[in-house]
Amino acid sequence: MKDVWIAAAGFVLGWLMSKTWQDPGCRVGLAVFLVATAAMGLAFVLSVVGHGRPPDSPPEDGPEQD
Repeated sequence: MKDVWIAAAGFVLGWLMSKTWQDPGCRVGLAVFLVATAAMGLAFVLSVVGHGRPPDSPPEDGPEQD
C-alpha cells in the first residue's frame, strides 16, 4: 500500500509541475524553488558527511594500568 501512495504523490507532483511550467509567471518561482532546494540539500549532505574534517586518529597502544 505504501508504493501506491508514493506513486500517487509522484503523479500529482508531476501533474502540478507540468501545469506550473505552462504558466510563464510561475516558471521563475519554480526555478528558484528548485535551486534553493538543491542548495539546501547540498548543505545538509556536506554537514552530515563532515566535509573537511580530519579523520579520527586510532587510539595509541600504551602500557595498561591496573
